[in-house]
Amino acid sequence: MQPINDINVDEVLKGLSNVEGANGFVIFNQDCIPLKRSEKNITYDKAVHMSALVADLWNVTKKCIQRELRSADNDLEIIRIRTKAQSEYIISQQGDFTMIGIQLCGKAIEEAKLAAAVEAQAAAEAEKAKKGDKEQS
Repeated sequence: MQPINDINVDEVLKGLSNVEGANGFVIFNQDCIPLKRSEKNITYDKAVHMSALVADLWNVTKKCIQRELRSADNDLEIIRIRTKAQSEYIISQQGDFTMIGIQLCGKAIEEAKLAAAVEAQAAAEAEKAKKGDKEQS
């Protein structure tokens, strides 16, 4: 296992983004300021909003678990929330940083693949049309 200092965060996030069903991520600090996010899916404003809501959810959940289990030794490591919209939010905290991972589930994965294929086909047709216009000029 590599020492934590040798790990390039950008490479790890790029690798996670290539996993089938991965739909985005936000990493934020203890002040709920987003430090990194998947820019194609999540706007900065949405990242700020998600950070504030998730930080509050994390803190309340952690207090409830410690109270219900009557032990300060029990610690929260991961929260997984599955939505009706066929996506799952995976939340984890390490030190002063929290990461929200968003992944598609079930039918949403197939729909995303279909949308990507349609988008690629439209881009190819647009490129083909551009070449045809240049040849006619």
